[in-house]
Amino acid sequence: MHPALSVILFTTLSGAGYGLSIWLGITAFMAPQSLSSFVLMQILGLAMALMAVGLSFSTFHLGHPERAWRAFSQWRSSWLSREGVMAVLTFIPLVGAFALAFLKGEVSQVLLIIGAVSSILTLYTTSMIYASLKAIPAWHNQWVVWGFQTYALASGGVVYMVFPGPHQSWVLAVSILLFLALLIKLATWVHVDKKRGQFKREAALALSDMGVAKPFDPAHNQENYVQREMGYNLDPKLRAKMRWSALGLGFILPALLLAFVSGQISAAVAALACLFGIGCERWLFFAEAQHVVRLFFDKAEV
Repeated sequence: MHPALSVILFTTLSGAGYGLSIWLGITAFMAPQSLSSFVLMQILGLAMALMAVGLSFSTFHLGHPERAWRAFSQWRSSWLSREGVMAVLTFIPLVGAFALAFLKGEVSQVLLIIGAVSSILTLYTTSMIYASLKAIPAWHNQWVVWGFQTYALASGGVVYMVFPGPHQSWVLAVSILLFLALLIKLATWVHVDKKRGQFKREAALALSDMGVAKPFDPAHNQENYVQREMGYNLDPKLRAKMRWSALGLGFILPALLLAFVSGQISAAVAALACLFGIGCERWLFFAEAQHVVRLFFDKAEV
């Protein structure tokens, strides 16, 4: 599919924001006394800013952004609608925790834990928007669901390490999580590569027993919307470069910086590298996805 910048920024930034919220919930559950109200406001402010900016970018990909509010009414059947509902609901406990810290200097353990659980559910609904699409084989698998959760938690954890505090002792846990995210990404690519080409044009036409199917003439004299949005011809050399960029910047470099270089500057560099690398991974996530509708236009196999 066409890797639109809007959805890349949406999934990268909001994912980091939700991951940061989850880490705050983990801290509130395991060591609430380690959170000061001042640092909590800083972290919560950044988490909600990343969520808000990311979600705003998601509306840019809509043909009519002014109608985005209508999606909330379809929560019974649409994962996109459920994501919108959960995204809004997640802000409620987080805003409440921020208000308590700002007005009373209190750290609300309950609200932070609720915010973390809501963030997990929001990430799940986001992942299911893609994983539920049977027509896109690269997405219709559980690796997508696990990936959304793990990449968000890993990137949010790297951003978390930028802030000073007792949670700095969790740097090993974040490094291990980055390694786990790397393994999940590799497993996802193995799955995608293995499944590539499994659907043939002749099978889509129910002509598998009659040899190779070829169109006499193109369906249109110029590209239509389906071809522009659902079709992206990824150069294998570019795929390799982007995969190495995603692995190196998104997972390996941040883990090495956190594990072997101390200081907020190195942590900030790790966070920026991680977000850029996750952005590369998101670009590939869309660029590698082939919709089976292309079998009726310009692809002999998907």
